[in-house]
Amino acid sequence: MNERSRLWKSTVSGVLALLNDVDPYGLEPGLPDGAPLDEYELEAEPIARHLVDDGSITVEQVDAIWLHWFDESLSGRLKRRTLKKFMVSLNELASPIQHSP
Repeated sequence: MNERSRLWKSTVSGVLALLNDVDPYGLEPGLPDGAPLDEYELEAEPIARHLVDDGSITVEQVDAIWLHWFDESLSGRLKRRTLKKFMVSLNELASPIQHSP
């Protein structure tokens, strides 16, 4: 697997883990009575694309992605502190991308 493919898979995996952690719909991905572990993968991929292509993502960009899938913003679903932590964590995923040769 080439470096770009590894970077892509790693970024999608990281975004998916963060989305599962905030679990905006209370679906409990990966738990025995919850949704599948990849429940938020369709939303994770375009977020990851921004991180890989642009090196960062804004709340507005995440909300645009969320609006496409759910007709509501992600920022409207999360508490302010949770959203802030989520955005910092998302953009930290891009840090190694920005410093790659």
